[in-house]
Amino acid sequence: MKRLLIPALLLLNACEQKTAAPAAPAPAEERTVATPANSATTETTFKHDPAVELSGFYFTETPVQAGNWKLTSLDIGQPSDFADWEAGKRTETYAPIFLAFDDVTSPTAENELGQTYHKVSIRLLPDRYNVDGKTVSFHANDKRLGEVVLELYPDMAAYKKARSSGPNDGVQKPVFTGSLQIGAERIRNLSFSYHPGE
Repeated sequence: MKRLLIPALLLLNACEQKTAAPAAPAPAEERTVATPANSATTETTFKHDPAVELSGFYFTETPVQAGNWKLTSLDIGQPSDFADWEAGKRTETYAPIFLAFDDVTSPTAENELGQTYHKVSIRLLPDRYNVDGKTVSFHANDKRLGEVVLELYPDMAAYKKARSSGPNDGVQKPVFTGSLQIGAERIRNLSFSYHPGE
């Protein structure tokens, strides 16, 4: 009788251990839930120096086009626009820095100033940027354009002069120089001139 009882107890004990074993997955749940570090790194992908003012519209000295998409402008907002964006006050159609492209195969129309424009255009908003007095960098991914990387070096003296001169001085001095990558194509020695947008 004792010989039959001992294997039965061992079998019962082994069954209890197997049913108790599934309690182990708790550490895996902790790993998936514990991701606040990710949100912190996402916030630091948007950086600007609040003391640097570079607001305005910028146009390239030479045309830039990738496929049907022609770059029309680089737009940079006020320091307060950067602060709002970095504080989480965002919309789907505006960022404190963005690139505007026109589809040159799309129909054209005329605006109230008599200027011709393409009806299909996009504003490419950043997934990260860094704007200060030494560099302006911008990164985005788009299903039409692919990866877009803008790396510019501002001439702060040229910017201040262009801003104080206004739109009608007739002199278009480059304010930014650098490079732009659109998909697999990289354009070097690129320069942008300032326009206040008035």
